[in-house]
Amino acid sequence: MLNPKCRRLLLCFTPILSFVVPPVLAQEPGMSELDEHWRLDRITLRSASAYWEDDGTYVNVFNNEDRYYTSGQGIELSFDPHFTDELASKLAPADDWTDPRFGLGLALKQHIYTGIQITDPNPPLDDHPYGGYLYLAFSFQRSQSNDDNTGKHDHFELDLGVVGERSQAEAVQLFIHNLFPDNDTPQGWGNQLANELAVNFTYERTWRSRKGNIGGLEFDMLPAVGFDVGNVFIRARGRTTIRVGKSLPDNFGPASFLGHKDHTVSVFADPGQDWSVYGYATLGADIVAHNIFLAGNTFATSRSVDIEPFVAQITVGVLARYKCIEFGWAQTWQTIEFETQPNGQTWGSWVANLVFEF
Repeated sequence: MLNPKCRRLLLCFTPILSFVVPPVLAQEPGMSELDEHWRLDRITLRSASAYWEDDGTYVNVFNNEDRYYTSGQGIELSFDPHFTDELASKLAPADDWTDPRFGLGLALKQHIYTGIQITDPNPPLDDHPYGGYLYLAFSFQRSQSNDDNTGKHDHFELDLGVVGERSQAEAVQLFIHNLFPDNDTPQGWGNQLANELAVNFTYERTWRSRKGNIGGLEFDMLPAVGFDVGNVFIRARGRTTIRVGKSLPDNFGPASFLGHKDHTVSVFADPGQDWSVYGYATLGADIVAHNIFLAGNTFATSRSVDIEPFVAQITVGVLARYKCIEFGWAQTWQTIEFETQPNGQTWGSWVANLVFEF
């Protein structure tokens, strides 16, 4: 059971749940008071995750750079809401879902963006603008796993935060660089984006294929499509992940800082298995209509560059779990995001998961 402070914190999920439930269902008897169906004291913590992404030493093994999307860090909690059957049938109608599972997520994340040469106090106007993004992410998920390993997963997310100086991106980057005397001191933050309230909504649908077996290793495929809409990002995307390994978990893909994690299950594939390990590769593409970190502020005057409408990424990584602890590393390569960008970018990622649900 959760203590009273956790219960108050999770009241934040009520708005996103009422957004997910179709309006016609919200008018049905009993739906006007959500707490009649969803008692906060039944919610349990599934897992906690920590993320660190960077384009420099200790994370990015192929390059050591400080440019563009230069760092991301965050923490994320996954919860089992233990919905009643009545509420579950409204959130995942029986016509479309069989034995659905549900999850809630709460994350605090920060992105840091800089120009190509951080020692330049007045970067060129055609360079990537400096900017930071600090936000809370509230997510609701539903999933279905079939006996043959196929399944589907829906992710709904509402991000609320701030872009600009109040994101504390400059302070965090300066603090990290001061810890390592060999690092250059960032000089261009006087040109960063202005403060702006950030609101973004994300939806993504993932499917899972049947498991195959080759040489004693399991493998499956996870195609996904989704979109973001808000004053931070407006874009559509598609991706496919292939996993190969031992004891593949019964989830819908590895946790991703710039994406999301599966809140509907723990990392376990089989409670009888103490460990699992797998490698994966993800190929994805975005069609981008708006990116505030390139296009500049919505209302205030700020630096900006012309966006490339098509951006592709490829990620390779590995995750290993022993009992309730999981660690993962990945490397991402991305094509150019703005017209005057001389070349693409690569960065590395670390993730650690601690599971509380057994």
